[in-house]
Amino acid sequence: MDSESNITRRRALIAGGATVVFGGGVAYLASRSESSSQEYTPSTYQSLDGTTGYGVELADRPVVGERDAPVDMYYWTDYLCPFCKEFERQTLPKLGQNYVESGEVRLVFLSYPNIGQYSMPSAHWDRCVWRQSAESEPSTYWDWHGEAFDAQSGGGHDWADEEAFASITERTDGITVPAVDECRRNNADEIRSDIEADVSLAGNSGVRGTPGFVLYNRDADAAGKIVGAHPYENFANALDRVLEA
Repeated sequence: MDSESNITRRRALIAGGATVVFGGGVAYLASRSESSSQEYTPSTYQSLDGTTGYGVELADRPVVGERDAPVDMYYWTDYLCPFCKEFERQTLPKLGQNYVESGEVRLVFLSYPNIGQYSMPSAHWDRCVWRQSAESEPSTYWDWHGEAFDAQSGGGHDWADEEAFASITERTDGITVPAVDECRRNNADEIRSDIEADVSLAGNSGVRGTPGFVLYNRDADAAGKIVGAHPYENFANALDRVLEA
């Protein structure tokens, strides 16, 4: 954490700077005492187009936080990933309140299907739910997103199938299964291509699993990465470093 090599220029990181890591590359979980007891509900959502300086395509990717926040936090996730659920339940609430709601960070959700057979289909559900809700009622996406992680079982990933995700969608007000199904049918190739782009950028950044994060100061073109469901303190320290770059 005290080494200048923990922050690098974007070009160096995506060119193979896999050692540019905050807090080590091994995932570990925050204890309950370190986590927030309240769920995080974003106050601001963005539906954006274009490509960031880091090379992230924003179209059809959910973005939480202020459009002009100085630091992007790119978050690669998989609905079948238990460590992602731990991050969302234990660490994200405090990060959201202290950094996203303050206007310092915008959080960009990216797909990295890597856990089980239904990882890719679940990512397609995700993209289509966002498409259906982004312009009219983006909070609907957040409700669906939370329901999907709530449905995750503790004993593997066999729970994830068409029936499970249809049920999640039916339980979410403001979105319908027929609308999402139509989107999945009509846009399957485009969505798969977008997801493959997310996965490719993750690999180029040294992210090999979920959850994975790149913290990117857009003005300074400076970045660092975190791999794993680390405690809040690791993220806060890393974000403070990147904000000061």
